[in-house]
Amino acid sequence: MIKSSLRRFPVAVLTAALTLSPATAQSHPVPLQLSRQPNLAKNFSLFSALERNSAAREALAADREIALVASARRSGLDYAVRSCKQDVACELRAVAWTDEEILRVSLALQRLGDTNPAVKSVVVGDLRPSMAYPVLSNLGSGEMLARAWEISAHGVNEILAVYGEGMAPRYPAIDSISFDMKSDNAKRRLAALVSADSAPDTATHPFYELSLQTALTLLTLNRRDEAGRHEPMDDGVNKPAVAAVATTTWQRYPYTVIVVPGEGPSDPQTPLSEEGRQRVALAVEAYRAGKAPFILVSGGYVHPAQTRFSEAIEMKRALMADFHIPEAAIFVDPHARHTTTNMRNAAREIFRYGIPTDKPALVVTTPGQASYIGAPSLSERCVRELGYVPYRIVRKVSATEIAFLPLVDSLEEDPDDPLDP
Repeated sequence: MIKSSLRRFPVAVLTAALTLSPATAQSHPVPLQLSRQPNLAKNFSLFSALERNSAAREALAADREIALVASARRSGLDYAVRSCKQDVACELRAVAWTDEEILRVSLALQRLGDTNPAVKSVVVGDLRPSMAYPVLSNLGSGEMLARAWEISAHGVNEILAVYGEGMAPRYPAIDSISFDMKSDNAKRRLAALVSADSAPDTATHPFYELSLQTALTLLTLNRRDEAGRHEPMDDGVNKPAVAAVATTTWQRYPYTVIVVPGEGPSDPQTPLSEEGRQRVALAVEAYRAGKAPFILVSGGYVHPAQTRFSEAIEMKRALMADFHIPEAAIFVDPHARHTTTNMRNAAREIFRYGIPTDKPALVVTTPGQASYIGAPSLSERCVRELGYVPYRIVRKVSATEIAFLPLVDSLEEDPDDPLDP
């Protein structure tokens, strides 16, 4: 079983960054470049940035320390191809990153990020403007690059372990492996990836390419493309609402958006649960009362596991068909899988779509969930699972309404949760 002693990055670094990171941001991040490979871009902004920066890739390939790590890994892979005999777990161990390898690359990247202009440009010209790592924003270029690498490498390992070896994820009931990796098909697919003939040559391909492409292939085999579904949303499901932001007179409303967390049905044939319909009706009441110009529905393809229905997409259908809410007034987050990420993803859309961040938004939901969102226990859960709290509660407005401000840490990428990073 692939294990790693550091799932994300050192606690001391995280603590320092959380202490320093800003609560909100008045400037909005540069949009993520999602059109080609949304699962890559959303899980691994660092690798996506390097894909667009040939000069930085060449500088990394020329570095002696990184070349030594890549060469040793290639030798280990060649040995695994000869000795594993299509044992999936054995082959994946050769593809995964060890803690020692992660550290060696991290030290090299920190040095190059501080001294090599091409490598530094990855941070200055891409990672900082995209705000993919706001928790690291106060670090220097080299250290930020090193920490982003550590996050990415451990994220790759997490995918290899969960969707290759079947290790239990954080939420096994909905996020577990769904493809038989012991099947002949799986063995053939993995063998083709890691074979000596087809594995990327370390002299001409990035040092991280094999492990990254193996991880992405495992997500595909498991039909775990949830993170990329409906992307790019600003040119699809959210296009009418994004266009309406520019002409909105925010002073007319006490809140920016009405956020509605989804509730998945247990029946795979039911598109929208009764609880979800109740929440939609409450949101419509608040919208018609003029509390905000937009409704933001949040909920992914969650319950039951591998459902074909997204909570948010079905809530949008209900808003338009049953309540005649115009599409230009509806934002969709079709990715959130938990209450923590309902709040985080709503905050993300507020930042990314140019909605004011210094004016509160309003969660509208049924009384039980409203009490949970307003309680310290959800904030504590956010810290445990996300590493930060993506919102600040302003006040309890009513039994079904909670006012909150989005926090910029919500933009922090989390490849440890690859279905909604």
